[in-house]
Amino acid sequence: MELDPDNLALRINRAAAYASDHKLDNALKDYDRATALAPGSSIVFLVRPEILMRMTDYDRAIADTSKSIKLTPSNARAYLVRGLAHMSKRDYRSAISDLDQSVKLDPGCSTGYMIRARTFDLSGDRSHADADYDKALQLEFSPTDAMAFSRRADAYAGKRDYKRAEDDLGLALTLEPRNVEMLRKRCEFRALRGAFDGALADCDEASRIRPQDPNILESRGLVYLKKGAPDQAIEAYDAAVRLDARQPTSLYGRAMAKREKGDVAGSEADIAAALAIKPSVADYMATIYGIK
Repeated sequence: MELDPDNLALRINRAAAYASDHKLDNALKDYDRATALAPGSSIVFLVRPEILMRMTDYDRAIADTSKSIKLTPSNARAYLVRGLAHMSKRDYRSAISDLDQSVKLDPGCSTGYMIRARTFDLSGDRSHADADYDKALQLEFSPTDAMAFSRRADAYAGKRDYKRAEDDLGLALTLEPRNVEMLRKRCEFRALRGAFDGALADCDEASRIRPQDPNILESRGLVYLKKGAPDQAIEAYDAAVRLDARQPTSLYGRAMAKREKGDVAGSEADIAAALAIKPSVADYMATIYGIK
């Protein structure tokens, strides 16, 4: 990079590396430079919003994806990402409009149906949500692809069939036994069906592989919250928040644990902080995890 600071591919690749290492500010700087180098590239304006979303800058993410769509109107992923940004702002009508266009442009992509299903779910439209989860389950499936099992697990979880979701992740993990995200998701699915020992074992294994991941610590907090152990939940959420202070689901989960402990002021402060970061977080926690 020192020898060729205006190399677009190097900028984008380094940004992706920073993002995977949770160095979002550094990633954004590289993406900002990339957009300056290639202002007519729809791809550049599509990769930066993924960082902006993680930084909860939804308005800027919407602006970027809108530029990407203007440059390449046929890109289904641009509509999907913009739909996610609208969903995070609790603008479910705009989100569904974008996701409609995404699945229209790419009807074979299960992710589009999955995200639209979740949006319907958050908006309280359970019948349309189930129809989209079913559509995602019906799409072509490869039994030798770990990610295919993982996507199908997400669809089963959306339908509240956590046992099948857990089973699919078990099959995925036979193919990729050190996949941290799959271990973390199975931890949560087990917690949601009350299999707390197995859930904690999955979170423990994920932490051994990636010890400083705030998402794993948040999942551990969820396990203890569902188990009715608020002290341990707060400890886990505290650790997650120390690593990522702008994770709204960690703040909201900690708020619920504090409420169980009778810490009303602390709970309300965490809820306010979570909602300021992501207005849809209360809907999300209630719909996905049954926490309200």
